[in-house]
Amino acid sequence: MTTVASVLNTKGRTVVTILPSETVGKAAALLNEKRIGAVVVRDVRGKLAGILSERDIVRAVAAKGATALDSRVEDLMTKEVKTCLPTDTIKDLMQTMTLRRHRHVPVCDANGDLLGIVSIGDVVKARLDEQAHEVAVLRDITLVKG
Repeated sequence: MTTVASVLNTKGRTVVTILPSETVGKAAALLNEKRIGAVVVRDVRGKLAGILSERDIVRAVAAKGATALDSRVEDLMTKEVKTCLPTDTIKDLMQTMTLRRHRHVPVCDANGDLLGIVSIGDVVKARLDEQAHEVAVLRDITLVKG
């Protein structure tokens, strides 16, 4: 089974972060510049404080108009963030992301230190790679027996 750690080893461990006191407009510009769908919010000590996604910003703009961009990140971010461990399997993470409707999950160690982030796209790619490998093994076994 593929683990979250192997996905991070492939994609990298860079995490784009922002402070809770920054504006939503700055967060939106960061999402656009980095071409990502969510930004991890860290407090001044570097600890995980929340996550802000494109969806959060769209909902706020729909409710408040353009003035939502002047709000602080901490006013819109999800504060209770579902995280995963590097030892979690991709299959289990995919199930969790699907059931909870999360597109981005920060990866933390047992102490809560941020190690990376995985997106639903990363998880789907890893599962497809895993399944392609399984098919190739089955094909090889069939050829050897045949």
